[in-house]
Amino acid sequence: MGEKIPPVKGTRDVLPTDTYLKKDDPWVRTGHLQLIEQAARDIFPLYGYREARTPILERTALFARGIGDATDIVSKEMYTFEDRDGTQVTMRPEGTASLVRAYVEHAVQQQGGETKWWYAGPMFRHERQQRGRYRQFTQIGVEALGSTGPRIDAEQIEMLDRWLRFLAVPFEMHVNTLGDARCRPAYRTALQEYLRANADRLCEDCKKRTETNPIRVLDCKNPRCQEVAAGAPRMESYLCDECKAHFDGLRESLTRLGVAHLVDPKLVRGLDYYTRTTYEAIATSGLGSQSTVAGGGRYDGLVRELGGGDVAGIGFAAGVERLALLVAQAGREKEERPVVFLAPLGAAEEARADVLAKHLREAGIAAEVSFRGSNAANQLKRANALGARFALVVGELELSSGRAKLKELRTGEQHEVDLARLPDEVKRLAQNTPPSAA
Repeated sequence: MGEKIPPVKGTRDVLPTDTYLKKDDPWVRTGHLQLIEQAARDIFPLYGYREARTPILERTALFARGIGDATDIVSKEMYTFEDRDGTQVTMRPEGTASLVRAYVEHAVQQQGGETKWWYAGPMFRHERQQRGRYRQFTQIGVEALGSTGPRIDAEQIEMLDRWLRFLAVPFEMHVNTLGDARCRPAYRTALQEYLRANADRLCEDCKKRTETNPIRVLDCKNPRCQEVAAGAPRMESYLCDECKAHFDGLRESLTRLGVAHLVDPKLVRGLDYYTRTTYEAIATSGLGSQSTVAGGGRYDGLVRELGGGDVAGIGFAAGVERLALLVAQAGREKEERPVVFLAPLGAAEEARADVLAKHLREAGIAAEVSFRGSNAANQLKRANALGARFALVVGELELSSGRAKLKELRTGEQHEVDLARLPDEVKRLAQNTPPSAA
């Protein structure tokens, strides 16, 4: 037997069976992950978002220019290597830069109007592992390009609010403004002066950030840095008239749409491309200090920075694994169990069972057929282990008569059904048998 090969540190397997993450974590199942993605597939198109997919590998220059050389992602966390032709490539650490590159590459701007895309897929960052955070992780996100006003910001935040509420995630929506290229320089200067005066109270990383990306100090989780940040100058005192009007318009729209929100002056996003609106959904329980489950904001200069036109944009991304922890705690789960388990007792019966399963699946009913060829009792044990709601034994009598007993596994009650009308019979009985009963 060969030597066992362990997985790469910071990655994890998600199996169809229950997967326990840590001693103090809830059970997370593939059903939780599927529920999160399916909810996105159902809700996002209601707002006009269509799915887009980009490669996992991108040129390193895309993230260095788009995200910013001074960010922790680019300077510390990216998985970068030299391709065989000498090109520097990186496994994507986030989705926005890739989507904007695709937008520019395919000249989508020339089609006119607003562009709304959503995406789901793996991202990669070499960062310290935390609860619900891995070095390979999954993000679901959206990008809206082509509109400068605050109404689309509010619509996107309301969509995120709707998605998380559907998933029964406990959260608060925090919003802030970062100003723009006209008003942010004055704020940056004032913030740097304040941070330099308090440098002896900052961690080593924040001392460096003071010179390279001072706004990131406001987001540091070090308690001493948080104390310094609490007394720092606030962006709202430096906003130009246009940025102030945009933020006021955002808040008015959120109130009109019924989205409860808090203004959080310390809320900044760690990437260089953000301007004006920034927002995060903060979990109110279940994730500890690293409690952001989704976050985003406006990036009006990114398309131009990546070779396109002067196109405004706004988007958010959510970490699916972190969401899954909260979904598990909320008791939400996508139904994965078979509705009907078919147990054939012989070769002729196996052929009929295969066809019956096909008819059930065509009707949208999950069905599983036994391939073990064991006796009825052992096959029914398998049906119970899978959590099936009904079991159907197909023997000689059932084959010749065209009728069989459909057994409810929770109660043991049996219902005689016509095999020629099996999908209709199952649907009729399933209406009186809740999924949790299996």
